[in-house]
Amino acid sequence: MSKKLAAEDSINKEQEPGVISNDMLTKAILEQGHKGEAGRLARMDQVQLECITVIRLEFQNIMKIDHLWVLKNLKILSLAFNKIDKIENIHRLNQLQELNLSFNFIEKIEELDQLVQLRTLSLYGNRIAKLENLDRLEKLVILSLGKNNIKTLDGIERLRLLKELRSLNLAFNPIANDSSKPLRLYIATLLPQLKYYQYVLIRPEERSAGKEMFSHEQQNILENEKFEIMERERIIKEKSDEVYLSRSFVEHMNGNQLFESLFTNDPDGEALMSIGDDALELKNEYMAEAYNLTQQIYKIGLEQYERRQKEIQLYNSCIDVERKKAQKLGQDIINHFLDVYHRLCSKVKEIVTSLERDSLKQSDMHVSSSHEYNPMTGELDVAKDEFNSVFEDSWHTVMNIEMQLFERTEEGNANFENTIKEMTNEFIEKTQAQFVLMRDAEIVFGDALVEVVQQFVTFQAASGHSNSIPVVLREALEDKDVINNLAAGMRDNHLQLIDAREDKLVSRSRNWVRELCDGMQNAEIKRNRAKVLEITYFLDHYRQAFFALFEDVIPPQEDRERMFSKVQFTIDE
Repeated sequence: MSKKLAAEDSINKEQEPGVISNDMLTKAILEQGHKGEAGRLARMDQVQLECITVIRLEFQNIMKIDHLWVLKNLKILSLAFNKIDKIENIHRLNQLQELNLSFNFIEKIEELDQLVQLRTLSLYGNRIAKLENLDRLEKLVILSLGKNNIKTLDGIERLRLLKELRSLNLAFNPIANDSSKPLRLYIATLLPQLKYYQYVLIRPEERSAGKEMFSHEQQNILENEKFEIMERERIIKEKSDEVYLSRSFVEHMNGNQLFESLFTNDPDGEALMSIGDDALELKNEYMAEAYNLTQQIYKIGLEQYERRQKEIQLYNSCIDVERKKAQKLGQDIINHFLDVYHRLCSKVKEIVTSLERDSLKQSDMHVSSSHEYNPMTGELDVAKDEFNSVFEDSWHTVMNIEMQLFERTEEGNANFENTIKEMTNEFIEKTQAQFVLMRDAEIVFGDALVEVVQQFVTFQAASGHSNSIPVVLREALEDKDVINNLAAGMRDNHLQLIDAREDKLVSRSRNWVRELCDGMQNAEIKRNRAKVLEITYFLDHYRQAFFALFEDVIPPQEDRERMFSKVQFTIDE
């Protein structure tokens, strides 16, 4: 009889099976979202599912993972305490960083390969029998598989490939009960990157004891994984190189890829090449020339990429310096403002306390009906005037610093845009010159191939070996235009592919410049607006706090309006 799982006691068996739907998602989002007034306002707007990053659907009697693909930017998902028996339909949640499927009825680890951003995975309290299908989650840091039905150590060694893994829990599994193979020592030996097992730090003496006990197993695992690690490193490097070359706009230009693409799905060229060695010799000469040209394009791409990166780094460095200068100037102004604010607050509190003491000595009738000027309020007027003055000066000065920073940044952006466009145009011109040479090489190759094929056909026919002529070329015996037509078809196909690769390089380069410059401009506008609002809210908070000190001693509306009229301002958003 199988052990009863905690999930079976936790789930309300009388509850109807839950189905993940828009209504369930919306309800959970509203319940788990903002509370109070913010929550009321949020409920007035339509829920934008694609903007949700966190959701918990626990204790819902859910039997099947479904409909979650609408949460495109989900980062944290909990489906704990449900009745799920299979991991499915979550491969599109490629932004997911934390997944909790604890206390369900899952029997197999699967369908997780594409969750490459996953850092925390909990499958505690399920029915999993084997550790498997986890070795692609290379960013995984925390893994909990306690209280399952894992009966074999097979699969634990695959966790060695997860270089970021730091915490593992396999407690309350059958493998944890084998006293001849202490699981903690086995884990400490096999997973050198691991720091915590069952949330307890692995001590050096445990690793040493494990190495003595499991040295044979460790040696076998090291030998078996050697070639796989090399292959993984090769794939990682290839992907890294591909990204690097893509950013240089010369991906697939570091070898014969472009040349080979010319003769793929090329029936006209294949027909002409069917004559054999003479045509093959021409093709090899063309390939060598095309390789040299694409190598030039490749080299230009890498050189220009490095130049652009240095220019971007220089720009960012200059902007960072300007922002730090503005921040220092602004902070000095704010610090002065706060010094004056605290000094005036202390002074006002003393005066207000004194006025309150005086008011207690007067009759209640006199206090409620008299509007006579009290000499002590003159000191309050002086404090108010001083505060208004420092407030206005601080606001205008800080805003002026921010506006100057914004203008300098806009000017820097314009200069940077001109520079980066010039660099990109230079890159395009240099590569286009190589594409021109490649088109010329294609034309020379085509002309030479036509001549060789015609000579071959003529010679074979004249020597009485017409049967040696490839079937696709025998029509040339009666129609001399056949060879020219094949050559024209081949040339058009090849030139279209060369033109397409050139267009791709040019369009991607120019799109990159436009997106980069537009992004910088938009980011600066956004930063400026946020800074203006930050300054406004900050100073206005202290303004309100300061004048709140006067509420009990200066109630007349006209005095209140006079106080606030000195510091009114508007911001054009």
